[in-house]
Amino acid sequence: MPGPFFLAYIAAPVSFDPIAHAIEDEQIVALTISQDEGDFASLQVTVRNPGGLLAPGRRSWCWLSWDDGGGIVPLFCGRIVAVPERLDGETVRLLFMARPPNYDSVKSDYADTLKVQPYWDPVWFLGDLKDADAVLDAYGAQWHIDRVTLELTHSDECEGEDGEILIGEADHTYDNFEASYTNPPLSQVDIEGTLTWVQSGAGTIDLTKRITQEFKAQKTIYAYVDSYTGLITTLTGDGLMNSWPKGGTTFGGGWTVSNDTRIGDASGSFTRYEITRKYRGVRGDYPEGDEDRSVSAYYFRSHQDYEVTYDVYAFEQHTLFDWDAEKKRTETIKLSMTADIQGVLAEPGDEANIEKITISADATVTEPDDDGLMPIGDKRRKAYLPTDRGNDSVQHLLLLGRAMLRRRARAVEVRCRVPWEIGIGASLRMNARVSDRRLPGGEASGKIIGYELSAAGTGEFYAELTIGCSVGLGGGVLAAPGEPTYVDDGYVYGGYQVAAGAGVTVLTGDLVYETLDDFTVDDDGVDLLTLDEISAVQSLTVTNGLGPQILELAGSDDPANAMKDAPTEVCVQLAPVADLEFETVFTPAVEIVPLPKTIDLEAA
Repeated sequence: MPGPFFLAYIAAPVSFDPIAHAIEDEQIVALTISQDEGDFASLQVTVRNPGGLLAPGRRSWCWLSWDDGGGIVPLFCGRIVAVPERLDGETVRLLFMARPPNYDSVKSDYADTLKVQPYWDPVWFLGDLKDADAVLDAYGAQWHIDRVTLELTHSDECEGEDGEILIGEADHTYDNFEASYTNPPLSQVDIEGTLTWVQSGAGTIDLTKRITQEFKAQKTIYAYVDSYTGLITTLTGDGLMNSWPKGGTTFGGGWTVSNDTRIGDASGSFTRYEITRKYRGVRGDYPEGDEDRSVSAYYFRSHQDYEVTYDVYAFEQHTLFDWDAEKKRTETIKLSMTADIQGVLAEPGDEANIEKITISADATVTEPDDDGLMPIGDKRRKAYLPTDRGNDSVQHLLLLGRAMLRRRARAVEVRCRVPWEIGIGASLRMNARVSDRRLPGGEASGKIIGYELSAAGTGEFYAELTIGCSVGLGGGVLAAPGEPTYVDDGYVYGGYQVAAGAGVTVLTGDLVYETLDDFTVDDDGVDLLTLDEISAVQSLTVTNGLGPQILELAGSDDPANAMKDAPTEVCVQLAPVADLEFETVFTPAVEIVPLPKTIDLEAA
């Protein structure tokens, strides 16, 4: 009588057909189906030696199925990966693996669907961005390939997605039961992430109007200066024009005189003016033949009347400066994540119980993605991490730490042997709960991380399950609302309030950290996003404008040379925007991290 196991060879994976595939292409003597977390399921089957295993054209895939008395149940689909070492025995052992034929491309495509912030963040990733395995690092998950459908998915390392198998004390073999410690759990994960990048930008500021207003404040003889913003006046026009900044001149700090800068005579529509000063001055010599040297003669004959005339120069000036910013930025975030675990560690603070994550990346925040978008959004920003996108990068680091804490919290493994009928329903996407009086608290649960289904011609059918049990304390965590610092709480709607010390909850719901809004960014106060003719100028002064020059001329004993000591000068001091470096360190507090409690080691 055929069965209860059937092995049907197929050319390639096809849907299972309970009629077509319920055949015995090999006479099965014994079989073992096994799978460990993150790996492919394998079938090791011992069959009667059929001969011709290496014959050309032999089909290399198979369907293994089982008649449970009510129907044909598919158990495994895979490809032969190893032929027997000996071909002359009565039986031979064949090895099949449930690896999809297009596995690499399927995994790559599936991994692309998981590249979602904050689980995936190329800001921190310096390796091959197409590395599919790296995608799971922050998920705390493993790849899972179904042994029957060959479907690829991912599965959390602590919590199964496909339900739970209940195993009562009478459902497992007493002598084939074992509970043991694996690696000790971590008490803490310390994270340090450093991003270096260059804050940059370029633009032009127009100081034409500001300079005009400074000149106007020192007197103008024209009534419509406000409507003609480039008009300035002086008595020392040649010197002022010659000293005016020339386009293309670079003077450091990221500043260059714009090529659009110019100065010249004002429009002909303006009337030209002169200022004349009459004064009495010493005669250079006596008139020829004049011999009178009396005091009265000296007074009247040694002086004479002079006059000096100065043109009032009216210039039209357009004064612009180009800026090209380059500020080196270093942003470092330091996070310490403490695990909320049972008291299984004698010295939680020992270095052996603390994991460290150190990541450094350069220029990744300003690197455009495939869509041309930069993580920082605008290179003119003074900081990245406090932005919404930067918070995703912070949360990515926290998720990496969370994955480590959860993985190591599975510090206990329970192995048990159960009946075949229970075992064949197990997968590595499921949890199992085992009752046994020898366990603390009488039971343990956790993720199934391995199984082995065995059957032999002797009629011995069974399954062995390995369960990873977590030693956390369970529970949850809530984000602190913080203290309102903008206005009194309730005065404005949510979203307008600013709260110091507020907590941010990561989308997993079990991570809370202090907002970065509470930290001061190292900066010079020059905001490139709003840089203009006001914020860019540290000082702008006009010395000896028209008004002071007229006063100087009026009070001078030597009007002809008075302007030598009172030339009009314009001095502009601009804030440097280049050759600067800033470093900001963020140290947000992280709430204690709750971890699953699937075994109570403290129970009686």
